[in-house]
Amino acid sequence: MPKRFLMGLDIGGGSGRALVVDLDSGAVATATRPWRFPAADSAIPMGFDADLDTLWQQLGAASHEALERAGAAAPEVIGVAVTSMRFGLVVADAQGNPLYAGPNRDARAIAEALKLAADHGDALNTDTGHFPMSVMAAPRLQWLARNAPETWEQSAVAYSLNDAITHRLCGAIATDASQAGETLLCELERRHWAWEWIDRLELPHRLFPRIAPAGECLGELTADAAAHFGLAAGTPVAQGGADTQSGLLGVGALENGSAAVIAGTTAPVEIVLDRPAEDPAARCWQGHHLVDGRWVIESSAGPVGEVLEWLAGALHPDLPQPVAALLAEADQSIPGASGILSTLGAQIMDARAPSLPSGSISLSHLLARDDPARRRHLARAVVEGLAYGIRGNLQQAREISEREVTALALGGGLSRSASFAQLLADVCGLPVETRTASESSALGAAICAGVAAEVFGDLAQGSQQLSGEAHRFEPDAERTAVYEELHTHWRLQLDGEAPGRERAMSRLAGAALSPASAETTSVSATRPRILVTATVDETSLDALRELGDVEYASYRDAGRLLKDDSLVEALAGFEVFVTEIDLVSAAAVSQLPDLRVVASCRGNAVNVDVEACSLLGIPVLNAPGRNADAVADLAVVMMGMLARKLRASSGLLESTPHDPGDMRILATAFGPLRGRELWNKTVGLVGMGAVGRGVARRARAFGARVIAFDPYLDPERVALDGVESVDLNSLLRSSDFVSLHAPVTDETTGMIGAAELALLKPDAYLINTARPALLDEAALVEALDGERLAGAALDVFDAEPPGSDHPLLNRDNVIATPHVGGNTAEVAAHQGQIIAEDLGRLLRGEMPRHALDPKIAEAFDGSRPRPQPDAAIRERLAELATGPGPSTSDLNQKRRS
Repeated sequence: MPKRFLMGLDIGGGSGRALVVDLDSGAVATATRPWRFPAADSAIPMGFDADLDTLWQQLGAASHEALERAGAAAPEVIGVAVTSMRFGLVVADAQGNPLYAGPNRDARAIAEALKLAADHGDALNTDTGHFPMSVMAAPRLQWLARNAPETWEQSAVAYSLNDAITHRLCGAIATDASQAGETLLCELERRHWAWEWIDRLELPHRLFPRIAPAGECLGELTADAAAHFGLAAGTPVAQGGADTQSGLLGVGALENGSAAVIAGTTAPVEIVLDRPAEDPAARCWQGHHLVDGRWVIESSAGPVGEVLEWLAGALHPDLPQPVAALLAEADQSIPGASGILSTLGAQIMDARAPSLPSGSISLSHLLARDDPARRRHLARAVVEGLAYGIRGNLQQAREISEREVTALALGGGLSRSASFAQLLADVCGLPVETRTASESSALGAAICAGVAAEVFGDLAQGSQQLSGEAHRFEPDAERTAVYEELHTHWRLQLDGEAPGRERAMSRLAGAALSPASAETTSVSATRPRILVTATVDETSLDALRELGDVEYASYRDAGRLLKDDSLVEALAGFEVFVTEIDLVSAAAVSQLPDLRVVASCRGNAVNVDVEACSLLGIPVLNAPGRNADAVADLAVVMMGMLARKLRASSGLLESTPHDPGDMRILATAFGPLRGRELWNKTVGLVGMGAVGRGVARRARAFGARVIAFDPYLDPERVALDGVESVDLNSLLRSSDFVSLHAPVTDETTGMIGAAELALLKPDAYLINTARPALLDEAALVEALDGERLAGAALDVFDAEPPGSDHPLLNRDNVIATPHVGGNTAEVAAHQGQIIAEDLGRLLRGEMPRHALDPKIAEAFDGSRPRPQPDAAIRERLAELATGPGPSTSDLNQKRRS
C-alpha cells in the first residue's frame, strides 16, 4: 500500500517551517528556515515590512528538506495548507502582486489605532471581540489610504500572510474566520465580514475576500508551485488559518472549556468557548476557532519566547541552542530560584491599555553566594516569572469566560521542554499536557490539508487522529504550595505596588541570611579513619585529610592487591576504604564492623560486592568519568591525525630515502597529503556521557559543530554542552567525524554495522575509543576497502591486542592504539577528586553524586554506629560469602566488553 503524507507550512515571526506527517504511522518530520522582517523606511516610525519572495523561497527550501527527512515522494503528499502569524497583512493588486506586506509587529498605524480606540473602541470590542490596536488590519488599511494613495488605488485584496502564500500556491483568493476575526472588521457572533464597520471606516468592499471554512479545498497546486516545493502538480490546497488557532487543532483543544497555551515567540493563552463571553473591560481578545461553532478567548502572556531568546543569548552566546541550554540550567535550580524573583517580559494582558513588555529581577548578591553555579538560579527565576505570567493570564481568561479548566495543553516550541512543562504544571496547579509534535500550528495546517484531501470528515476527526497521545505532567503538591505563595509576591512586584517592593526586600533578606541560600553545610565533627590504596594525587589526599585521618598506601607503590584475610587485616579500625583494585567481598566486609564507607575508584565497581555492602548499610561510592578527559583527549587527537593525514605524513619522511633539502619530498606531500581542518566540520557523537561531553567541549573549541545521538538524555541537557540532539541516522548522514562513546548494552551491541556505515559520507571518519562491541569490525574493513569511508581510528578491538596481521593495521588512513585511552598520569587526580568530593558530601549529610545504592547513601548517618544485621541479612551474607564474589578476572570485565 503506498504511503500517504500531509504537509503543513507555518509562517512564524522569525522562521518558516514545513511539516510532513505520515498518515499511517503519525510520524512527523520538520524543517525550518530563518528570516527577518526588516524595519520600514525611516520616514515610517515603528513600521516593519515583509518580503513575500523571501518567505516563498525559504518555505520552499524547508519543504524539500522536510520531504527528504520524512522519506516522502512528491506523489505521496496528498494535501497541503498554510498557517501564519495573526496580524500579518498583505495588500495586493488584481494580479496578486503585493503592494504592501507587513508582519505582526508593524505598528505604523498607531495614530489611526488611537483614534479608532477613542471614537469606537467599546463598540468595536463588543461587535468584533477586539479593542483597536495598531497591528490590526483596520487601522493599517486606514494608514495606507492616507499615506500611500497610489498604492491604495491599485489595491484589490487584503488578506493574511498565509492567504497570500496560498493564493500563490493555487491561484485562489480567500481567507478564514480565524484570520478575519483578528482584523477588527469581522463579526464576533457570525463568521461574516462586519460590513457596517467596513462602510463606516470608508474601506472598499473589494479588499475583503470570501471567508472560507478552514479545511476547504481551494484548488490544486500549480506546476510552478509544485516544482518549487518538491510536490506534485494537482495536489489539493486547503484553506488554513491563524497560527494560534491552528495550534489548538494540533494539541487537540476543541471542546468547550479546554485551554491551551501555544508558547512560541509569544505565549497566547486561549480557552475554547461554545459562545462568546462578555468582556466589557476589554482586557482580552475573542475570536473564531478553526472549528465551526467554537470561539476562543485569549489572554496573552506576551513575548515569552523572545524574552528567553534574549536572555539565553546573553548568558550562552557561544552555544548553538541557547534557549534549550538556559532551560536545562534552570532545571538544575530549585523552586523559588534561591530567592530571586523575576517579572522580566511577563505581562497580564489588558487589550484596552497595552504596554511595551518590560520587567525587573529582584535579587541580592548575597543569594547563593557560595554556589559556583548560581547562574542556574537566575535562569530559573526568569523561567518561573514567565510561567507565573501564563498562570495569571489563564486565571484572567477563566474569570471572564466563566469556564472551569481542568488541564492546560502546551504547544509550540516550549512544549519540547519537559522541564518547562513540569514547572508550568507546578506553578498553575493543573495537569499540563504536551503532544509528540511540538510544531502544533504546522500540524494544525496539515490537519486542514487532510480535510481538503478527504481523508478526514472534518477538523475534529483530523485533530483526534494526528494530534497524538497526550503526555501528562501532574503538579507536585509541595512545589505547587511553594509557588502559590511566590506567585503572590510576583504579582505584587509586577503591579509595582509598594507592599510588593517591601515584601520583595523582606523575602530577599530572609533568603540571603538563610543557610540554605549558601547551600553549604558543615562537615561532620566525626573524623573517620581513611585507608587509601587507590592511586590519587596529593591535592586529592589533602582534600581527604580535611575529612578524616588518612593513611595512604597506593597499590602501585606497595605492589599488593588486598583480598580476603589480607583485606580484613589491613582495614581493621578503618571507617572509610578508598580502593581501586582490591577485592571487597561479602566475607571480608562481614568481618569489618567499623567499616562505614567503601569508595571504588572505578567507573564500574566490579571489585566490590555492592549487595553485601548495602545489606550492612555501607554506601559504595564510585568514580564514573575518572578517565573521561583522557579518552576525550585521545578521540580529538585522533580526529586531528586523520584530518591532517599524519600517519602517512610521518611515514613519508621516515620511509622515503632523501637528502636534506630534497624538495621532491615536499612536492610529493603537497597534493596527496593535503589535510582538512576541524573548523566548520560536523562532529557526531554517539553517546553523551562524561567522555562524549568532554569531546564536545574540545571539538567546539576547534570551531566544529557538534551533534549527538543519546536517547537517554534530555535534548536540553545536551544543549547545555553546546550540542544539538539528533537521531542516529541523521547523525551518520551529516557528520564529518563520527565518534563512539556509548555503553555496551543489548541495544548498543553491534549498533554500527554495514547498514549504518553505508550512511556515512565517503569523506567521513569513524573513531572508536569506547568499546569494540559497538562496532562490526568486518563491516568497517569492507567499507575501508571499498573506499566508502575516508578513514578510521580505533583504541579498542574485538581481540586485544589485535594480531600484527589484523586487516585494520598498517593502513595510512587508520590510526590504531592498544587501548591506551584512559592510561594517563592525570587519571589519579581525576578519580581522587571525584571520590573526595563525594565523600565530603556524604559526611555532611548531603547526597553524593555517585552512589551505587542511593537509598543506602541517603540513609547514611556517620555519627551513629553501623546497625547490626538481622537474621535474614546474615543468611543472605552467608550465601554471598560462599558465592564467586569479586575476582581479579572481573577487573578486566569492562575493558573486554
